[in-house]
Amino acid sequence: MRNSTIQVSPLYFNVAEYCLFGINLGVVIGIILYFLFVNNKYNTVSGFLFGGKNMSIVSISLGLIASHLTSITLLGVPVEIYLRGTQYWASALSLIFVTFLTAVIYLPVFHRLQLSSSFEYLEIRFSTHTRTVAAVLFVVSKLMLLPIVPYVPLLAFRLVTNPLASRITAVICVACSTLIAIGGLRAIISIGIVTTFLALAGTALPSGLALLPMGFKRMWEISSHGSRLVFYDPDPELAHHTSFFVVTLALSTNWLWKIALSQSSVQKLLAVPTISKARICLAISCVGIILMKMLSCFLGLVIYAWFAGCDPLLTGQIKKHEQLVPHFLNHLSTMFPGICGIFIISIFSATTGCIASIINSISGVVFEEFIRPWMPQSTNEQACCKIMKFLCIMVGLYCACVVWLARELDRLQHVASGVTGVTAGTLLGLFTLGIVFSRANCSGALSGCLLSLVLCGWLLIGAENALATGALTFQGKPLVTTGCGKANFTHILVNVTTVIPNAARQLPTKPLQSLFRISFTYCPFAGAVAVLLIGVPMSYLTGKSKVESMNPDVFCPLTRSFLHKLPDRSATVSLELRPPNTQDVYMALDEALKHLKDVIDR
Repeated sequence: MRNSTIQVSPLYFNVAEYCLFGINLGVVIGIILYFLFVNNKYNTVSGFLFGGKNMSIVSISLGLIASHLTSITLLGVPVEIYLRGTQYWASALSLIFVTFLTAVIYLPVFHRLQLSSSFEYLEIRFSTHTRTVAAVLFVVSKLMLLPIVPYVPLLAFRLVTNPLASRITAVICVACSTLIAIGGLRAIISIGIVTTFLALAGTALPSGLALLPMGFKRMWEISSHGSRLVFYDPDPELAHHTSFFVVTLALSTNWLWKIALSQSSVQKLLAVPTISKARICLAISCVGIILMKMLSCFLGLVIYAWFAGCDPLLTGQIKKHEQLVPHFLNHLSTMFPGICGIFIISIFSATTGCIASIINSISGVVFEEFIRPWMPQSTNEQACCKIMKFLCIMVGLYCACVVWLARELDRLQHVASGVTGVTAGTLLGLFTLGIVFSRANCSGALSGCLLSLVLCGWLLIGAENALATGALTFQGKPLVTTGCGKANFTHILVNVTTVIPNAARQLPTKPLQSLFRISFTYCPFAGAVAVLLIGVPMSYLTGKSKVESMNPDVFCPLTRSFLHKLPDRSATVSLELRPPNTQDVYMALDEALKHLKDVIDR
């Protein structure tokens, strides 16, 4: 048996892996140089944000897939499967549902209006104040989230190189992302294409190679005896953030905002010339994202089968479970050299593309919402494009400084994730209120938005306090160390079979004590529902909006078809468009003259 505190020396990059990393960095630099100095004909606002709106279906589809291939997918999903089982597979169902809603409800509105900023819609539909509030929420949440994106790969790099080199690598990642963002949407799509294929290789290869010593059947048996095969968990406990309802309902809210309404997704979907091509891009990206999510889930099962009887955290080999995937790749590299480098390179590429997309969207929103309204109307497109590129540099410098100077971002990571969830739910409810409900007005939108923020902020602060006091805990499946020192997977299976049932019975259970024990995953859903439940009644109380004077393109197709069928609306329109009858005019004038004569006689 191994001692539970044995330390495993880290396996650093070898020469071949450093060469692979150098090649990947060279590809990134090549993309930067090409779009900065060679292909610089898109020096307009439309070219910078939308790539000229004539991009191909394949490139946009791969770009949409790459936008979901963040370090959370590649590093976080396998850890979630390892700790709590495969219930995350149900995210595929919610993704299909979200893609359908996007194609039917939200995409037609933005493709007809062709807006540079998605928040410009709120001014057309409600008011300037609503647009400003929503833009501020978006920018603040993204600025809080931005330094967290390179922080997770930084933790991974610390296991394969020294701490200083990992921080330098993270800063290089941010620098490359900033320069790619300066190149515009076409540069972001190019790095997204590279990311998609690297992530596919970096996720599929470790899973396949790790199965060679044990086989698929043995891996499945170990996962089954360890209670990791979870296909339907109807746990009603609101603090349980991996039940079927949380994965399908709560995640759908977050993804609906990200796919249908976020600035980066709207830019990509408007980069193709027709709405039919945009829908094809959505369908292809849905299939690709589901494939990558399932590969990440499978990698999590493989990692559990590898460490089923000897958890690395309990034995002191790693400091936190976020380091589980790099630790697994370290072990795998002793059998298959180079596999760790391939995965780390895919992490670097995915992080670079994600940061570039966030920087580009932040600069676009800041320029369109807070700078362009104060600029003279005669300002040319080249000057506007230069201002947005300067904003990209400033945002990139902010991110690099935070990553370099901050020692630990664990606390900020949790807070930023919570704030992002709160703003995502509130903004989703705000846009849905305007797109679906024709009678909603500015008063209802603002009141729903503000009260939703208060409610979700209250829940978030209470949940943070509950986490600190231990009232809220994210319990996972049992982990054991009784198999340490046994390399044979048959012994691991025997240990897991005998120990896991006893450990499962020893798991503490806590009753639902307060509203603050609601899982943070429900925050986006609660925020969106709160906006609708408050905004619709408030709109009716303060006076319904005048639908007749609005541009019908601000409503989704279903709402527009309903408006056309209203009898009072059709009668008004027919009365206004009916030409006057000359005989009726003469008869009315004659009656008026007779009445005037009678008055004079009296």
